Amino acid sequence: MTNRIHIFCILAFISMIASCSRVPKHIISERKMREVLYDMLIAEAMVETMPDSFPTNTDREVVFEAVFRKHQLTQANYDSSLIWYGKHMDLYMGIFKLVLRDVNAELSALGEIKPSPLSGDVSEQDSVDIWVYPRIEVFKPERVFNTLTFDIEPETPYSSGSSYVLGVSVWGILPDRQHKLFMHLSAVHADTVIFVNKDITEDGYVEAVLRTVATKQVQRVYGYIFFNDVEASYDRIFLSDIRLMKYNYGSSALTAPQVINN
Repeated sequence: MTNRIHIFCILAFISMIASCSRVPKHIISERKMREVLYDMLIAEAMVETMPDSFPTNTDREVVFEAVFRKHQLTQANYDSSLIWYGKHMDLYMGIFKLVLRDVNAELSALGEIKPSPLSGDVSEQDSVDIWVYPRIEVFKPERVFNTLTFDIEPETPYSSGSSYVLGVSVWGILPDRQHKLFMHLSAVHADTVIFVNKDITEDGYVEAVLRTVATKQVQRVYGYIFFNDVEASYDRIFLSDIRLMKYNYGSSALTAPQVINN
């Protein structure tokens, strides 16, 4: 009798875990998606940095097919999962942050130096560009999921009430505006996350402006620029002159953003 109760408890626990899953059964799980995206980033890095070794689309497809075989997936499984995660960006960004952490850990093990925020205290400067990543990005059709992410955490918190402006020049968006880019910028206080979203529907220079709480220091600034349609027909979308400006309190008058209390 005791053994039966024990088995029943185990089955009930397993069932409870399954019922709590945030991902449908036909979609790649969060844990596996982390592994797949990691390998896809490595595959993309290979074909981008060694073009002579992969001169044709067929050559490049072989690399990505190897990733699918490793994880026992098909292109259809992967594409449908990306579309689902594209509609649930909070989950995707959580996974992608872990993937970036995995990649950075691997680079560190190889003796590489990863980007780091500006050294020293910048809180006294009225305005400063805190962007520490490449200022050019290209979204390509062969990259099934096109997302530029950033996460900047200073050694000492940024000044209270500071404002942030994420700016980028964009060209290559389809003229019918059916497909668009999505820009997200967040700032983290001790107990509050403040964010702003902005759609990019046409070529040109675009800014997302975020003003933080006047009485609280900023511990971290993060966000992404995301192309929201993996099935769109396009050639290339170019992002250039990317910058993230920090302004001290009172430097500019901005619209109050949305607030999420943790």
